[in-house]
Amino acid sequence: MVTTTTVRLTDRWTPFRPHPAQRALCECLYTRAAGNVLIVAGRGSGKTEIVKRWLVSRLPEPKPWPDPRYFYGAPTLGQAKRIAWRDFLDLIPAWWIDGGKHGRNVSTAELTIRTIFGSTLHVVGLQEAKRIEGVQWDAGAVDESSDVKPGTYDISIAPALTWRNGICVRFGVPKRHGVGAFEFRTAFERGRSGQDPDFRSFWWESEGVVPQAALERARRALDPKDYREQFKASWETAGGIVFHAFDRQRNVRPCAYHADRPLVVGCDFNVDPMAWVVGHRYDNRMEWIDELWLRDTNTEEAAGVLADRYADHQGGLLFFGDASGAARKTSASKSDYAILAGHPKIKRLRPRLCIPKINPIVADRLAACNAMFHNAAGETRMYVAPHCVQLIADLERRGFKQGTTELDDSGDIGHITDALGYAVHRLFPIRLALDGKVGVIVRKGTPSWHYQ
Repeated sequence: MVTTTTVRLTDRWTPFRPHPAQRALCECLYTRAAGNVLIVAGRGSGKTEIVKRWLVSRLPEPKPWPDPRYFYGAPTLGQAKRIAWRDFLDLIPAWWIDGGKHGRNVSTAELTIRTIFGSTLHVVGLQEAKRIEGVQWDAGAVDESSDVKPGTYDISIAPALTWRNGICVRFGVPKRHGVGAFEFRTAFERGRSGQDPDFRSFWWESEGVVPQAALERARRALDPKDYREQFKASWETAGGIVFHAFDRQRNVRPCAYHADRPLVVGCDFNVDPMAWVVGHRYDNRMEWIDELWLRDTNTEEAAGVLADRYADHQGGLLFFGDASGAARKTSASKSDYAILAGHPKIKRLRPRLCIPKINPIVADRLAACNAMFHNAAGETRMYVAPHCVQLIADLERRGFKQGTTELDDSGDIGHITDALGYAVHRLFPIRLALDGKVGVIVRKGTPSWHYQ
């Protein structure tokens, strides 16, 4: 076996000092102790870097066949390229590639790198598994495994590893909202049980690898459940109440109206009910002072109600809604946003329309709200006025379908908290950038995780 110590490497191969769990993982990978390796670890804790280096170290190994093949996969091609492509080009020495890194053996279109040893490394998206099927692979890695569609490994990947006795590493954070979370956890528990020698599982949290300052930022950005999941690598339950961080005793209090501050208006453009929330944003805090809950109406009538209620407001209006509000929906000729922009009473209040091109992922929108209600650092940054009875009721009763991550919305449930979520996600998005040189070395200035 050709190891990383017998070849000239790039400056990207800065030495690192793995902790015991990482050291055990490396021993398993480099000795090929198992065909299925599962890694559950916290964000920014080195799992991705270790796997990338392991894949690159395999490229010079002689094989009894002429075309050794290796892949690095993620749920989508865009994710795979963003996470791995640049790093692979930095990790692989130019002399390993015929013509260097700008030669014909590096395809930016196909995301493939062919080496002078005859081996090829592919960066692939797993949203369509056809890139994996039809050939045999010597080894592969699947990142963000909680988000990979169920059945992808068993149906498409595992059969492609049989004839070459290939190794597959599946790794990621234990996301409770991922479509493949149950399947990933089942495989991880199989390895942890020790009953199948071909399955080996490794676990560690971010503590001890990620700098404490970054962990402290994360505690302030995330609610306790999300923090445990993302940084403590804890399998959290997905069922139950959606807004689990909301507490009536903690988050409901009188919220003052200020005529000279901008009014934030979150809109759910539904006909029955039309549900809007109204509030003020402060530096790092959100206070919801009012709600609109109107039956059998339309956007123009709701805008009129809002404008009449705040006819003397001087601070301007900031409207937030979903992407579908830009399409024809409650009006036969104009979009909801166009109606707001053109409404004569609203125009006098100096509106600004924040129109998203696409809607945020539902789980991200919910996480942003929970982090504002109460985060892992013990901070409360969002409050609701007591008279917002529809909003409070929805926050307390909206839930998931039993045993799933699917919202259990029916009737009136969900509309007003959707309006809340559109505004909160835009104004207080969860953005974490983890940079550091603890555990494994990540190129300076390149975040190992950027969640938004």
